[in-house]
Amino acid sequence: MIYVMDKSINKNQIDYRLSSKSPFKLLMQRMFKAPGQFAAIIILAIVSNILILLGPKLIGQAIDILAANQGTITDQFISLTLILICVYFLASFLNWLLGLLTSRISAQIIVDLRTDIYNHLDKLPLSYFDSVKFGSLSSLISTDIDQVNDGLISGLPQLFSGLVSLVGSIYFMFIINWQVTLLILILTPVIIFVSKTISRSSYNMYRLEAEQRGILNGLAEETIAGHTLVRTLQADRQFTEKYKQLNQELYRYGQKAQFYSSLTNPSTRLINATSYILCGALASYLAIKGELTVGQVGSLLFYANQFSKPINEITEIITQLQAALASAGKIFEILSIKPVSDEPAEMPDLKVGQGKISFNQVYFSYDKNKPLIENLNIEVPGRSKTAIVGPTGAGKTTLVNLLMRFYDLDSGNILIDDQDIAKVTRQSVRRSFGMVLQDVWLFKGTILENLSFANPQAAREEIEAVCKSIEADQFIRRLEHGYETIIGEDNVLSHGQQQLLTVARVMLQNPPMLILDEATSDIDTMTEMRVQKAFNKLMQGRTSFVIAHRLSTILDADLILVMQDGNIVEQGNFTSLMKTDSLFKKIYESQFSV
Repeated sequence: MIYVMDKSINKNQIDYRLSSKSPFKLLMQRMFKAPGQFAAIIILAIVSNILILLGPKLIGQAIDILAANQGTITDQFISLTLILICVYFLASFLNWLLGLLTSRISAQIIVDLRTDIYNHLDKLPLSYFDSVKFGSLSSLISTDIDQVNDGLISGLPQLFSGLVSLVGSIYFMFIINWQVTLLILILTPVIIFVSKTISRSSYNMYRLEAEQRGILNGLAEETIAGHTLVRTLQADRQFTEKYKQLNQELYRYGQKAQFYSSLTNPSTRLINATSYILCGALASYLAIKGELTVGQVGSLLFYANQFSKPINEITEIITQLQAALASAGKIFEILSIKPVSDEPAEMPDLKVGQGKISFNQVYFSYDKNKPLIENLNIEVPGRSKTAIVGPTGAGKTTLVNLLMRFYDLDSGNILIDDQDIAKVTRQSVRRSFGMVLQDVWLFKGTILENLSFANPQAAREEIEAVCKSIEADQFIRRLEHGYETIIGEDNVLSHGQQQLLTVARVMLQNPPMLILDEATSDIDTMTEMRVQKAFNKLMQGRTSFVIAHRLSTILDADLILVMQDGNIVEQGNFTSLMKTDSLFKKIYESQFSV
């Protein structure tokens, strides 16, 4: 998927939107954000592997010394042995430092990725969340990040060490004998070709497995969230069968990925073993001819084994590397989506006075091929109560979403007190509205923390006073810990009680304008009457929009907008609309006719 480029990218930021870059290049680009540590990794990898590669040469010299002295241990042999011990000890210590430093850098990359994903999701337009399942996002932040973490920590030390070891082995072998080195190099492309062919198939399977895992997690999350309804409708078997089907597909992708990745190691080991045998045979032949000493033959065999070792190590972790790159691809695909553009620093805030609102020639659609709102013109007087009614899908919620700048208009403008909301900061527009939705949102924390969320400066007495005004204080105090009761996943409140808390929260926010989207739909009739009184008090002197299917709650509205298919088909107050054969009258009579 290719996304629109954003020209205003900070030079210190990583540009994820270059579709030509692979996940591996983007991960390496992240490592270069710490050039000092990255340079230290390269230096440690070079020095430690050079020391390791010196070992076979020194061993070969030690063998030749023994052979020259007919097995007698001399001072020269002892000195060489001590040097060899120091070399291997120092190499082991540097390798330990290399692993430690690489792990720290890998961990920092993961921390930065988690932070970037979270911050990026916060800046994405709502249209993105309309088209993605939350299960896929939760899988991205948890499982896919862990896959990248495992691949980086396991793969990077061996990657850098392996490259140095390959080059160093070839160099030392070439110094000893060029014919044996040439034989090894001839077989190397075969190893690379086999590994590349198998790993390409493995990567594709791991990518499909990562995508399927997100779909499976999404279904599980949806089913768990709606488990009551699922059981009520006796749809357990249906969802179980669907889950089994998706799980079987995930199993199939995983098995294919494991199959391809498991082919790599035995294939390369077979080729390496063949090259080792050929190397030994050629070196032995040259030794018989007198072109090599016994010690040089031993050194060449050590280097032949050392040459194949990094290749084998890399193929052993190919499973984790491919899984990590597949998961990284998903992460960078999300990060490549263009966020909501930053606003200029000099953009002014919205200043609300009377709260007069105007929709002027507004055009908007979620899908540009399916027009929704066309040439919408509305004049809402300041400090008035406006009700929005209409059948499901008429565009009622879309209207307030446009007012809150959750979506940008295709054309036209919306004015609040003669200020174009597109020319003031989004935050100032959204701070100017208090919003109570049909869907309750409460985070895990105390009731007090949830109530003061929109107004952290609110005093305890003020919070309790608001709760008393809508008669929420009574049920709160009946709880074991009162206002300190923790709510969240294991909720102790009914849906209606939760809605009352959201009503209290917006009352504490004390905004200049209000949006009530089916705010009392889940509250019983008696409670609704009490809450409606509190709302009426709150709406005094404020511009208010009320979306309601229960028409009894909006009979006193100053203006009633009747929407159908994205357009305002009727407007007026209750009396004027009831005098004609209007759509509003039909809706009203359908609710109150006996």
